[in-house]
Amino acid sequence: MANARAQVEAALDRIGDGAAAPGALTSVIARHARAAASALDTRAPDAFARLPLAGWPMVVKDLIDTPPARCSGGLDLFAGRRPRTPAEAVIRLREAGAVVVAAAATDRAGFGVRSADVGHPRWPGRTVGGSSGGSAAAVAAGWVDAALGTDTGGSIRIPAACCGVVGFKPTWGRVSTRGVRALVPSLDHVGPIARDVGAARAVAAVLDPGFVTTGDAMPPVDLAGLAIGVDEAALAASAPEVARSVRAALARAVGLGARLEPVALPADPLLGAVHETVFCHEAAIAWRRVLADPAACARLPEEVLGTLQAGQSITTLEYRAALVARARLRAEVDALFERVDLLALPTLPVLAPPVEARRVRTGRGELGFTAALIAWTRLFDHTGHPAIALPLPPLANDPVGASLQLAARRHRDGELLARAACLESAIRSGAVPAA
Repeated sequence: MANARAQVEAALDRIGDGAAAPGALTSVIARHARAAASALDTRAPDAFARLPLAGWPMVVKDLIDTPPARCSGGLDLFAGRRPRTPAEAVIRLREAGAVVVAAAATDRAGFGVRSADVGHPRWPGRTVGGSSGGSAAAVAAGWVDAALGTDTGGSIRIPAACCGVVGFKPTWGRVSTRGVRALVPSLDHVGPIARDVGAARAVAAVLDPGFVTTGDAMPPVDLAGLAIGVDEAALAASAPEVARSVRAALARAVGLGARLEPVALPADPLLGAVHETVFCHEAAIAWRRVLADPAACARLPEEVLGTLQAGQSITTLEYRAALVARARLRAEVDALFERVDLLALPTLPVLAPPVEARRVRTGRGELGFTAALIAWTRLFDHTGHPAIALPLPPLANDPVGASLQLAARRHRDGELLARAACLESAIRSGAVPAA
């Protein structure tokens, strides 16, 4: 029996006045959502049942065009902007039966990992992460089971980790970014943030027209014989409580028959230089029309304008050299997958820090807020490999949980999600005692 309208009404009731996660939603489109749900309910029961996301209420990051919502990308410059045409990802959601109920807040223009204006629904005073912070907060608050985010340096996985939910970044290029405000085109990804791997997998299968070739049709897999690559340096560079939580999760994987293999991920100095060059240069090009307008520039936040101006000073020669170095990084990671099936490391080197923090303490000393939060996520944006953030249960005496990041070979998205679901089940069942 069709029940899209009931699902949407329940979601709107849960959202209420937004008190559970203040600032998470920027444009609630209740009237449109009710009409869309009612239209779904007129379908024949068998036709409704065939929709993979039949009646699912969802929210979408407001960098993604989602009419009739306001989609300002967190900027006063675009306040009141209502796109006429939905992004390709939104079209696919709606064709699959999902009902978008709201646009979700982002860091200004997607430049950031803090979402400072969004209140944490679970751990007050902590950051929800960013830039897809509103999407993650909406899921963590229990308003919706899944949301859309974007990921350029970690902006799906970081807020998922900070909010204790699942975040999936697909293989680069598999999900269309048409209708998404460009930040760094060679790094931009669209993907789901969800309550669990099953929900993330359902959305990923809708977003990716080639998903049937990436393992989604295979039956649920176990982890017996699976080789998981673990970089001990990544654990040592993380806060002790994060390292302990990740080791406990890996112990569960071993308990299911996996084996751990030591690996060495590409060195940070090269990755950092490549990320800064590619990010700033491509962002400046993507925003060249705004940069050519002095009045528009004057309305940009200082941190956004500064990044764009820094990108203007990067030469084509410097950018090309960064691309060559990035190709080496990709080759290094590809070589690791000749020996292992998955790579496992912390999503973040720290637990979700206080929202006002400027520096955070990791296993290798203090780092700036942004540098710390992108430390283990940006690599897979550059290499294009699919990666997922799995929430881990808090250890004793700490109310905040860490997050485990798993990555797989490019175009093995469905396989990664199936294996992540197996590990998620073991983690939730407590199959192996926590560290």
